[in-house]
Amino acid sequence: MMNTPDKKYWNTTYTELPFHVDHDDWLEKYAVWLDPSKGKIVDLGCGLGHNAKALRAQGFDVLACDLSEKALEQLGREEPDMPTLQLDMADGLPFANESLQAVVADLSLHYFSRSETLRIIGDIHRALQPGGLLLCRVHAVAELAVKHGAAATQDDPFLYRSEGILRRFFDESELRQFFSDQNWETLELSEQAMERYGRLKSFWEVGLKKL
Repeated sequence: MMNTPDKKYWNTTYTELPFHVDHDDWLEKYAVWLDPSKGKIVDLGCGLGHNAKALRAQGFDVLACDLSEKALEQLGREEPDMPTLQLDMADGLPFANESLQAVVADLSLHYFSRSETLRIIGDIHRALQPGGLLLCRVHAVAELAVKHGAAATQDDPFLYRSEGILRRFFDESELRQFFSDQNWETLELSEQAMERYGRLKSFWEVGLKKL
């Protein structure tokens, strides 16, 4: 069952204009591990599809997934042939075991409780081929400084309620708890900042290979 408050929030966000996210080239460094012949890449929480479109332009078989039908409708208008799927990743991923070469989750894994986040990461691991990649970016703790009105939730110092939805903020130790070196080889783990939504956004970039 899709999370109705979150879906309403994102449908409103993608309907209100002018909402635009400029694509950057953050996935390029992982090209050495990716190959169009190795199978499908899923873009989880694709939003307006900037990552999906960039990968598809390079010849990859890409499925763009999002909770918001408004985001997928806009993506469909811009890229009519792009395969899309509306889903709530907290409900489970409808992909066969070891069927994906990579999962991209760009600023989309930080909206869940600890148990949901662990379950989603486990589900991604299950669906990836041996050696498959999880490429994600998530909120850094430093991002809290600009989330005015964010209220801490009980019993989880990294989870806040902001603008009516949950948002998780990570530091390095928290990330390493979610991405165990028993399950993942770390290719990239770095705290960064970029211009997005008209301001500087603080985040972690995490590149992982399934063990």
